[in-house]
Amino acid sequence: MKILHFIIGKANKNRPNGVNQVIAGLCKYSSLNGEEIRVIGLASNAKDEGEIVSRDQFDVIVYSRWSFALLKEIKESLKWCDLLHIHGIYNWPNIILGKLAKKYLVPYVLTIHDGLAPKRTKYRKKIFDFLIQKKHIESASAIHVLALEEATEILEVCTPKSFIYSPNGIDLEDFPIDKIEIQNNLNNTSFIIGYLGRISEEKNLLNLVKAIDLFDGDIDIKFKIAGPDSNYLNKILSLSKKANIEWVGPQYGNDKIEFIKSLDLFVHPSEADVFSIAAMEVLAIGTPLMISRASKASHFYNSRGFFMCEPSTFGIYYGIQGVLDKRGEWNNIAHNGQKLIFDTFNWNTASKNLISGYKKLL
Repeated sequence: MKILHFIIGKANKNRPNGVNQVIAGLCKYSSLNGEEIRVIGLASNAKDEGEIVSRDQFDVIVYSRWSFALLKEIKESLKWCDLLHIHGIYNWPNIILGKLAKKYLVPYVLTIHDGLAPKRTKYRKKIFDFLIQKKHIESASAIHVLALEEATEILEVCTPKSFIYSPNGIDLEDFPIDKIEIQNNLNNTSFIIGYLGRISEEKNLLNLVKAIDLFDGDIDIKFKIAGPDSNYLNKILSLSKKANIEWVGPQYGNDKIEFIKSLDLFVHPSEADVFSIAAMEVLAIGTPLMISRASKASHFYNSRGFFMCEPSTFGIYYGIQGVLDKRGEWNNIAHNGQKLIFDTFNWNTASKNLISGYKKLL
């Protein structure tokens, strides 16, 4: 099968943009599983128009802007491919791609990447949905959803032709699963809590900081944030009353792995997210994970591989306290989390699921 992907970016997995990480893993394992892959990227920092960027098992053809050269590349690729996969919403290039696919009679799959979550869709976006995007979504041959709850949110906006359900994953070659032994001193009163990812409002980090502020002097908690600088980060740092916060900047590769290993607990408190790739990486490494119920993780809670909390200030505080009270269970939870990664949340499994969905469409 010949599969064409179109993205905003260069499929560099060492970037905070989650779509780039998705393409890096998905296309690598789709190629390893025998499919022909072509990726076209739109990135303002392309060195040349049509620049070829080599990734693991596939290449990305990159253009800096919408142009006749890019349009020609797209038309030729649509004639070549059996199926087009578009990633992301709320941008004009993807809408144009959908119209071109329809013109060339090429079925297209659209991954919304949780873009219609209520916390993400402000008033202006709702107008865009009604006037333009609704038709774009409904014209797709299928919508690829990363969580079951995401399909529910989409159906509140429009009625797609069909769905393909397949969560994201991680590359097991980057995170080889080893036997872990967490040393838990039940008398410890000092803990390091961490977060890694994009630092923005829907990630709900302000409520996490407020929750840490609720702990009294009997427990010493240090909060380490890894991710790119942002205005929201400055807001977090300025509004904290007591929390001991350290921002360590973006972390990639081995630095990211060492950062996660340095934590006693990783908290993903997001108000609008699917099961994040960062959370999956934490499970693979074996650091205890607490994830917000609003992160669309509840369907995997019976794995007993992670802890869960409500996204409110008190919900996060209560969740952290519960995790600390269950230190004796951390090893079992961590081992269950690694099993979840090995069985479900990896790109080899995800690519096979998507390929199966593609074939049903064709």
